[in-house]
Amino acid sequence: MSNLMKAEWFRLRHSGNSLTISIAGCIIVALMQFVSNAGLSITAEMLFTHSSVGVVSSVLLVTAMITGTFNSRVANYEIMKGTPPLLSILSKTFIAFLMVTAFYYMPSIILIMIFDSGKLTIPMILLFLVCIAKVVVLAVSICIIFKDAAGSVIFMFLFMFQTTPLLLLQNLLDKDMSSVAAWFTTTQLSIIGCQTIYNFDMLALPLDVSHIEFKVILSFILLTAVMFLLANKSLKEKWEIRLTPQQI
Repeated sequence: MSNLMKAEWFRLRHSGNSLTISIAGCIIVALMQFVSNAGLSITAEMLFTHSSVGVVSSVLLVTAMITGTFNSRVANYEIMKGTPPLLSILSKTFIAFLMVTAFYYMPSIILIMIFDSGKLTIPMILLFLVCIAKVVVLAVSICIIFKDAAGSVIFMFLFMFQTTPLLLLQNLLDKDMSSVAAWFTTTQLSIIGCQTIYNFDMLALPLDVSHIEFKVILSFILLTAVMFLLANKSLKEKWEIRLTPQQI
């Protein structure tokens, strides 16, 4: 798989301005999440309050660039020469994860360690990274299933509105869905930072903070298993559900 990752990185470095734009975009996102109405505020509170937007934006930028191989047919040649589908999925996922980690996650953590180090703990740092890995897996897998970098838009909407069905069920069935909400990435990011991105009291969907480490890790394992299975099946069975016309 290391050869596939090296080939992927070589392709990205020779893809014109795409790599530069993606890297610059991730760094800008990392900085912009600390901007408020009062100006620049580099604090752990600001990081976790805006982490959902920061994570989804940086992952979208990187994933769309990497999975663009399906639009340009480069991915077709990988499959034709006998590359195992799972290795192709893993190589793209690892490259995306490494890029988001290097150009969004690390700058964010370094800034917090410099300006507000007392608020961060090792478990918070590691769980935040696992959440990023979950989002990368989801984004890359969706783009592979659709064979189109435009799948990153579907990923963005799924991520942004992932707790909406829970709110609907809670309002329609009058059942408490707070325990279920803690298994989703957006709420997990809020719990990890001991902040709330949304006003959960107003939405009648409070956060269940118990056993959050277990929930983050197990949800990552389950999501990865399901999404990799679907992505692998889509490549093996040559699913064709493209969102945009393929380049000729």
